Amino acid sequence: MEFDYLLDVINSHINLRETIDIEFKKGTGGFPGAFWETYSAFANTEGGLIVLGVSEKNGTFNIVGFDEDTIDKYKKDFWSSSHNKNTVNECLLTDSDVADVEVLGHRILVFRIPQAQRTQRPIYCGRDPYNGTYKRNYEGDYKCSKDEVQRMFADADVNRPADCRILKNFTIDDIDKASLDQFRRLFAVAKPDHPWLALEDIELLTMLGGYRVDRVSREEGFTLAGLLMFGKSQSIVDPECAPHFFPDYRLYSSDNPIGNERWIDRVYPDGTWEANLFQFYRRVLPKLTSVLPMPFQIDEDTRIDETSTHIALREALINLCIHADYTVNASLIISQYPHHIILSNPGALLISRWQYYRGW
Repeated sequence: MEFDYLLDVINSHINLRETIDIEFKKGTGGFPGAFWETYSAFANTEGGLIVLGVSEKNGTFNIVGFDEDTIDKYKKDFWSSSHNKNTVNECLLTDSDVADVEVLGHRILVFRIPQAQRTQRPIYCGRDPYNGTYKRNYEGDYKCSKDEVQRMFADADVNRPADCRILKNFTIDDIDKASLDQFRRLFAVAKPDHPWLALEDIELLTMLGGYRVDRVSREEGFTLAGLLMFGKSQSIVDPECAPHFFPDYRLYSSDNPIGNERWIDRVYPDGTWEANLFQFYRRVLPKLTSVLPMPFQIDEDTRIDETSTHIALREALINLCIHADYTVNASLIISQYPHHIILSNPGALLISRWQYYRGW
């Protein structure tokens, strides 16, 4: 939501309740110390508004407001603390993000906290990111785990993406030879004259990003991306790789996902196939597109067997597999219903939701 719209909501006394992106604090006993936990939570999630001058009791909110001297003091307190590394590691706000407004005859202070850029996260209170980093959910602010903080640091390092991490003590025996050979055959059909087709397996994987030599440390080995794409099931879920990896496709006969309908078809790591991303993609894509009508079009003597919907589903499946956080305890989940498909993966957007919906 735009800042002006949210101010209109507050000023008209509509939706005067805390939500995932609005937090009310009384602030009559001094600038609230808990302000910075919410500041961190909003910055590390999707941004939001912190409103000072509203009290809460038993779920009821009352506007208490401040006099002019208190408004001025709290503004000074905020700007002073926001540039103090002992309070918070980074100030994200500009003058236009802080405003005092009148609601029902009372003056309150409103702070718009933007979502921090991926290179700025984590935003944390105090000097210790592992003890002062928060995120936001519908229950309020919660302190991030060490794994969540490390994930933010990894996302912030644009020069060292997580999927290029070299796995220690993994060998060619951890790669599913059948998957790699199948990929070679498909590659050869698509690009029969490509020079990579003549490479040995390790060389091919190196060109694909599945094997890497670190130029600084001279360490070399298979990457997380290589194992996820072509690895054997047991090797992928090794604690040193991606122990929570669990791709899961389910076909339902009913459109009601909260009903009693059970899935009627499923693809998941059941031990009958090597559950890597390449094999998951090859098994699931035909199931997703099987319900789509097949066109009959000719383009320069070539039959066109797919529509824009086929292409969109293929891209959605690829994005599901590639843009996922495999370090957290979550799964790739595809739920297919008669009239819609839900695809979900672990991790957060590296851009704001506002940027996402505008295609930036």
